[in-house]
Amino acid sequence: MNKSRKFHAGTVALLGRPNVGKSTLMNHIIGAKVAIVTPKPQTTRHRILGIFTDDERQVVFVDTPGIHKGSKQLNRNMVRVAYAAAEEADVLVVMQDVTKPLDAGSRALIERFADGRLSQPRIHVLNKVDKVSKDKLLPRLMQVQQLDPGAMAYVPVSARKGVQVDALLKEITSYLPEQGPIYDPDWFTDQSQRQLAAEYVREQVFLSMHQEIPFQTAVDIERFEEVGDGVDIDATILVGSERHKPMLIGKAGERLKGVGVRARQGLEEILGMHVRLNLWIKVDADWFDHPGKLSDLGLGSDSQ
Repeated sequence: MNKSRKFHAGTVALLGRPNVGKSTLMNHIIGAKVAIVTPKPQTTRHRILGIFTDDERQVVFVDTPGIHKGSKQLNRNMVRVAYAAAEEADVLVVMQDVTKPLDAGSRALIERFADGRLSQPRIHVLNKVDKVSKDKLLPRLMQVQQLDPGAMAYVPVSARKGVQVDALLKEITSYLPEQGPIYDPDWFTDQSQRQLAAEYVREQVFLSMHQEIPFQTAVDIERFEEVGDGVDIDATILVGSERHKPMLIGKAGERLKGVGVRARQGLEEILGMHVRLNLWIKVDADWFDHPGKLSDLGLGSDSQ
């Protein structure tokens, strides 16, 4: 690190409704896939740290579950995790998808963070600007400014393509405390290899399935053991209904096999070692609404 420059370090909560691009933005900045990304709502279920460090700063991004309404215990836990992350962060980044209307839920979210209950500087990020014209973007910027005139900045970006991401990073850095690194500069996440394995399998399940099935799916890593030149992983995929089991297995087992192959390839890339991945399916009708089971899976409101 350059000793002549002032070093800044702090935490940044990425907040917003489901599927606005929080995980995509964090992965792009970190340069590694530390959070899974799918088109499905509620892909991110717990708080995930992504750590970016260079000569001038260390930005600890806290990727949070999308803030939404839901009656199940899992839904309530996810929303509590997001608001807890906001309370603890140094900077709040409130994201939205500009290709979708600024609906009542999005307005309420912006107004909630603008109401003065939290004193941290706020930056609004308008994502997916590569998909809208300037004629549509400018009125949207004005809407957000009117809803939260006290925010420090309003930054249009494309998280997927990297448009304006450097400018956003510079803006965030200006509000971080002047201090040394919080984490070892070589770290890029606080997730264990076991946690990454569960997430990579779940991502492929989400991408393979449709409708309500992904929400009723979780992954439990039964064994994670380094053996010889690689690692042996035994993972159980929990599904919420007996009828979901054959759907996930697929004809002649092809769908489940595909999930395993793609998850293994992703894990080998991020872990840098050979992965032997074994998958099983278990039916558990109420895992997503049972506090004890959620806690066992690392999804309890007190375990995130």
